[in-house]
Amino acid sequence: MPRLMFVSLRARVVTAAVALVLAIMLMPAVSVSAHEERVVATNYSFVVGFINEPAVQNDTNGLSLAITRAGAPVLAASDTLKAQVIFADQTRDLTLQPAFGEAGVYESVFIPTQPGDYTFRIYGQLEGVAVDESFTSSPEGFDSVRVRSDLEFPIVANGDQQETDPVTLAFPVIAGGAVLALAGGAVALRRRSGRV
Repeated sequence: MPRLMFVSLRARVVTAAVALVLAIMLMPAVSVSAHEERVVATNYSFVVGFINEPAVQNDTNGLSLAITRAGAPVLAASDTLKAQVIFADQTRDLTLQPAFGEAGVYESVFIPTQPGDYTFRIYGQLEGVAVDESFTSSPEGFDSVRVRSDLEFPIVANGDQQETDPVTLAFPVIAGGAVLALAGGAVALRRRSGRV
């Protein structure tokens, strides 16, 4: 009977450790939510949205553009395509740069200072084909910029909000929990194995 309990405890520790590792691995995937995908010039797929979603007022963010043709990434598109960001009656030109380590993905960083709907215009030439497409944030597309104060927590004594990053706070808690669970499991296994 003690041998059976030892095996059962080890299985539970291993299962808990695997679940924690999977949760940590999936955290970045959850942060990238809605992007709008559209077929452009019959041959290309554009996926457009903010680099970080949900997009939050006064946080560093920007345009994310992924381009594929027949499932393959389109390279060097930033040489012939231009971009703009539009908010209400204001327009700003954006410089597209290849995203590090992501073939066919292009970015342009800016800080959205107002909450609400933004439009990204992509125009120019793509492998000799004229392109002029606009993507506007919507429930069916990519996220609108959210009001910063709606997401800030906790409120500090002077009435201002304390800036916090949930992912930054959650990661040490999860990692610490994983270490404690593994350490506790190892101690329990040593005690059990000493009794068998």
